[in-house]
Amino acid sequence: MRFDPENKRVLIRQSWLGDYILCPQRARYGLALPSMRRGSDATAIGTGVHAGIESVLNSTAGTYDEFLEVVQSSVAMEMDKDIKRTEISADPDKMNACVQAMAQAWWDDIRPLVPTGGQTEYKFQSPTGMFAKDGTEIWFEGTIDYVAPDGSLWDWKTASRAYYAKDKHKQSHQASVYVDACRTLGLVPDGDEPTPFRFGVMVRQEKPKAQIVTVLRGREQIDWIRRQTRSVVDSAMGAWGTQDWAMNDTSALCSSKWCDYWTLCKGAHWTDSSLELPNQTVTSVTLENR
Repeated sequence: MRFDPENKRVLIRQSWLGDYILCPQRARYGLALPSMRRGSDATAIGTGVHAGIESVLNSTAGTYDEFLEVVQSSVAMEMDKDIKRTEISADPDKMNACVQAMAQAWWDDIRPLVPTGGQTEYKFQSPTGMFAKDGTEIWFEGTIDYVAPDGSLWDWKTASRAYYAKDKHKQSHQASVYVDACRTLGLVPDGDEPTPFRFGVMVRQEKPKAQIVTVLRGREQIDWIRRQTRSVVDSAMGAWGTQDWAMNDTSALCSSKWCDYWTLCKGAHWTDSSLELPNQTVTSVTLENR
């Protein structure tokens, strides 16, 4: 969420929208304390794989070996930064094997199905035609991994497990926001037929495993994401200036491992020991009659 006071606009990224829907307080911390946001070894791998794919689609890497070299060097650069280390990087040899497996998975199983000649890393700002309660115009902004010449959109994902296609089709805010923007900007057809958005997924394991998940977004889904976004903007602006927004601790991402703001939030109240599951053995006691 970013304000453009000169044009009286608020610009929303799909990642921030997702954060707000997951946990409004996480979204608030993202605005108030951006310096606390750090990448992890998982994001380092993702960044490196993205760089390699971009080099292939932009024709700067023409062979698998050239592609892999870009991926590995990019991952190494990211790992040199101040990032969070998890069990992923605990064994460097295993991590390197996973990186190579993901590169192989994209090259063998996804690359042949990607139409060439499109636009990589396309940065956009797009009007939604909606206004917040105070009259501020609501826009989307972001960066699309790949806009293919056949009218499909692609996003590259490195994941710990395969995606559930049904869940992505029903719940992906990213697909809805990106399709909305690309239709508005004339990058893909804005007709009655829905726009395909494809996730090119590489699973983080030592044996290559790839997946292409296609979701569809048409006018009904665009109308919904706009309505949902406007409700988020109005709620956030209504809570502006308050110390705490709504806090959701039921997500798996609410942990010291995955949330950069844990120590300021739930982690300020729960110690590591209090998070441990109590002993579940129950002993019954019979009292003598008196």
